[in-house]
Amino acid sequence: MSETAPGFAEVMGQFAFDAPWYGLLLLAAAFYAVAWLRVRADRPRVPPGWRRMGAFMLGLLLVFVATQSPLEHYGNQLLWADFGGMLLLTMIAPPLLLLGSPLILAFRVSGPRGRARLRRLYRGRTARIVAMPIASWLAFAVVTYAWQFTALTEEAAANVFVRDVQQLSLLAVSLLFWWPALCADPVPWRMSHPLRVLYVAVEMTHKALFGAMFLSLNTPIHETFAANAPAWAPSAMTDQGVAILVLWVGGSLVFLAALVAIAVGWIRYEARQSRRIDRRLEAEREARRRRARALGGAFERS
Repeated sequence: MSETAPGFAEVMGQFAFDAPWYGLLLLAAAFYAVAWLRVRADRPRVPPGWRRMGAFMLGLLLVFVATQSPLEHYGNQLLWADFGGMLLLTMIAPPLLLLGSPLILAFRVSGPRGRARLRRLYRGRTARIVAMPIASWLAFAVVTYAWQFTALTEEAAANVFVRDVQQLSLLAVSLLFWWPALCADPVPWRMSHPLRVLYVAVEMTHKALFGAMFLSLNTPIHETFAANAPAWAPSAMTDQGVAILVLWVGGSLVFLAALVAIAVGWIRYEARQSRRIDRRLEAEREARRRRARALGGAFERS
């Protein structure tokens, strides 16, 4: 094993070619782009926004980076690279994919039968169970913890099939977690803004406590990574400390951004509600004034 760190050319030559991932990502990008262009052509007065398209495509790109780029290759050797890929799959790519509002786009591009099927799908019993905020929060917490801090991490680094299961399950539970938090698409259980703030803040606190606990350890969590690290890699404890900081600091920044976005949405929602109430009250006052004028005119004529 070489004792010198790989150069840029060697690093860039470590792209993977996992056909199922390439097929999945290309199909998702193609379906979204075709639907987006079709809605934009059919309904030019209310076109889908460029920001949503950009968010969805950037989310797919980050999934590709986490699963097929050199980050995936070195994630089987270095814990910080492995945790960096997990950060992309759980904290950054899923919110971007959901901000693309793929379900709303599917509704807009579908006909009456297609919309009915989609409505039955996301309002069905299975969707209501798995998307229940308590269930999605627990699934996200348990699955991410299991893949990050148990022997499953080492098993995934050694077995390609387990690695694919790890990445798919992390992406799935992360999409379920962020779905009710962002509400960019219709959800079976729509929480109020205060509950969404609490939902994200509790997970942020939970992740911070676990990060602080594991950062304080004096022994490697994953002995296989420590034993099989390349000769040019940092020490096992340095690698572990950097890995936990990547998850802790990176995840906290994403959580803070989500909390700010939810708070801004809350303020805008309250402002819309105030304007709606003001318009209704003004309409009621105008109706009373019209009735008063009508009654006054009736008395004058009599």
